[in-house]
Amino acid sequence: MTNTRVIEHLRRAEIFGGLDDQELIQIAGVCKAVKAHTDTTIFHEGDEGHEFYIIHEGSVRVQITTRRADGSVSPSTINMLYAGQCFGELVLLNNAHRSATITASEPTTLIVLGDQDFSRLCESSPRIGYLVMRNLAQDLAFKLRSSNLLLRGNIRWQRGELGGHA
Repeated sequence: MTNTRVIEHLRRAEIFGGLDDQELIQIAGVCKAVKAHTDTTIFHEGDEGHEFYIIHEGSVRVQITTRRADGSVSPSTINMLYAGQCFGELVLLNNAHRSATITASEPTTLIVLGDQDFSRLCESSPRIGYLVMRNLAQDLAFKLRSSNLLLRGNIRWQRGELGGHA
């Protein structure tokens, strides 16, 4: 994949919103492209993470391990992500373990940015670090609000406030 194509794709990713062409060139310089075949697991829930991913082409399933009423555990797909979307962004904040399993749902090309490369980039260009972290904070705030709404709905359903459950 050419640097020009990587830059064009980075420009479309919300996490890089507000960055100028020179800053995107700096980011593209530390990224690599990785291809994943259908059903290839990118990483597992609980794995230690060191890379952030942007989907260039294709799509991935986001799955978490859930416990059933009988005590058994199974994977549950909680989201699908498509070209232009990102995952693994929490490694840019800390060395947290992966919160979900990510699997390619079709042939997928990923743009990969290592956490150490990103840290060095932020040290040399604080504006890049500020803008990416601001965008990341906005994204995480949206996800937190969405999770809170889902949790409230689930609690109300369990209490029987929404019908269908006694």
